Amino acid sequence: MNNDVEERLNRFKEDLNNLPSLQIVRKHIIFGECCILSQEVYFDLRSDVADHFGLHPNEVLVVGSAKLGFSVSPKKRYFPFGDKSDIDVALVSTVLFDKIWEDVFHYRYEGPYWPEYKVFVKYLFRGWIRPEMLPKSSNFPFRKKWQDFFRSITRSGRYGDYHIKGGLYQYLRQLSWV
Repeated sequence: MNNDVEERLNRFKEDLNNLPSLQIVRKHIIFGECCILSQEVYFDLRSDVADHFGLHPNEVLVVGSAKLGFSVSPKKRYFPFGDKSDIDVALVSTVLFDKIWEDVFHYRYEGPYWPEYKVFVKYLFRGWIRPEMLPKSSNFPFRKKWQDFFRSITRSGRYGDYHIKGGLYQYLRQLSWV
């Protein structure tokens, strides 16, 4: 682990002991610089994603180890970002989330069999739409649009040699659970 990441990890652990959860999320996840992307490249990534999906750049965040320099996932806790890591992008938009949720609702009751439905619902109930769990059907074009876009920005190399993937989140006004 390089010194910068080690410093970030030490600050994060110190904040875990001294700050309320909401402040930790704001300080380390929502605000601040991205560990693996320069400020300019981070701005470009957020702008490109926002423009493609009709969002404001503030609704697009890099999260996870690419943002922090280390993972906070329980299975990989504090493991540093590495060559095999990917860049996780969170799109946090009530409008887009609700539109896709409505499309999913209609598809579920009018469309063909959808094998990923149960896994999709597990994440939906947590306020997260995992696009790879959306219906694989020409009757549900959003999944292909999503995948094609993230494949294209990955292949472009503009954001490094990392796989870039995204998730769609519902904006929760009341973060009492955080």
